[in-house]
Amino acid sequence: MRFRVPKRYARVEPRREINQTLNTKNYDEAKVRFGLKKKALISDWDARLRSDDVGLSLEAYDAAISLLDELGVSYKPMEELLAGPLNELLLRIEAVENCGIGSAVLPAALGTISSPRTLVSEMPPIYEELKSAEIVAKNPRQLRMWRNKYLQAVKTFVEVVADKPVADLTELDAAAYRKHWKGRRDRREITTQYANKKLRFMRQLIDAYYERFDILPSQRNNPLSNSAIEKLSDESDEENQKLAFPVSWVQRVLIDQEGLDRLNAEARDILTISADTGCRQTEIYDVPPSDIHLDHAIPHLKLKVTKDAEFKRQLKNSASKRPVILLGAALDAMQRHPQGFARYRGREGYSATVNSYMRENKLFPDVSEEQIGKFTISCTRHTFEDRMGFAKMSNEERAYLMGHSIGKIRGRPVYGSEPDLRVRALYQEMVSFPTEKWEPRPIAVLRTEIDRLAEELGFRVK
Repeated sequence: MRFRVPKRYARVEPRREINQTLNTKNYDEAKVRFGLKKKALISDWDARLRSDDVGLSLEAYDAAISLLDELGVSYKPMEELLAGPLNELLLRIEAVENCGIGSAVLPAALGTISSPRTLVSEMPPIYEELKSAEIVAKNPRQLRMWRNKYLQAVKTFVEVVADKPVADLTELDAAAYRKHWKGRRDRREITTQYANKKLRFMRQLIDAYYERFDILPSQRNNPLSNSAIEKLSDESDEENQKLAFPVSWVQRVLIDQEGLDRLNAEARDILTISADTGCRQTEIYDVPPSDIHLDHAIPHLKLKVTKDAEFKRQLKNSASKRPVILLGAALDAMQRHPQGFARYRGREGYSATVNSYMRENKLFPDVSEEQIGKFTISCTRHTFEDRMGFAKMSNEERAYLMGHSIGKIRGRPVYGSEPDLRVRALYQEMVSFPTEKWEPRPIAVLRTEIDRLAEELGFRVK
């Protein structure tokens, strides 16, 4: 490989000409290696031109590591190299001897490259890059909400402390950030849970800096590691919990759709399905057409992570993956939208539209002055929990329908099978509302049917 160094790189590359072996006798392979190595060298020079005296830029760091990879050498911290065989160190020196004395690839090869002086404000996209595999299924609405958590945490940190390099953050900086959120909590502007979330978001961003640049655990410094705020003595876990809608109100307004005539048809039926099944509204309106099974012997929705570009959606957690049985009003509503809810799928606006409609038309149940704001349309899940309780369903049965963790409920590893569609349908029937065309069977009859199915499968139930 032989080519002249362009004059524009003279400030960062003292060599006038690059002359290196490509370690192959095959001409076609040599051409490929030439292109890759030349590109890596130019990326390194460009990054060094952009770097300033305060330290290595992110681009220069990545270019050095990339060039190291092109030379067939992986990055290892100096401590690891010193603990290894001497021959490996000599091979590394030999691999980079022609890279130029000012190249960042030299300290990279020897495990001493300085981490970039990345500012706090530059961390959200870096964190997103690190979490790319975890957020790949998020649709545009979910991705925006996920990003905003970290963007808002950074914005507040910069306002309260400063926009400093992450590696320079101190305990005083962490204390100032914590004091800000604790002060807001003490003034009862926010809950302790909310404040601790903001602290956790910044803590995750700082940890991401050290992970991104392969910094050894012993050399990491996260001053927000132990910054959680303790709850006030008179503050309970239910401090900000929403109210459950009265069951009669749910039947009249959300199942029979009384007063919802001026709300668009998709929003009306999403309300009905979520109220009848206990699903989160997002689980209903994000469902892709392929997961709607109306022609099945037991009509149901299949809630699962979807990575298809057009119908992306990520569930809240692994326990949320489940089939949702459609009966009565929920089945009628879903049959009116056999392809799902294109108006709201992956988009924003559903909650704002519905909550505004309910408040403007005074459809929410009356509450005392101190309870104002406790009702939002997501309260249908709280009512669903009450309905299951009065139907004398066990905690595990409730968890299956709600999409909650069975392991947490049991307090031990999960063994055995989940209930099949037939059993889930019987659970769902225990809490489904009657309609003009359909009436759920008595709970005692449904319990008897569950026992019959179990005996049919060979289980003893008596």
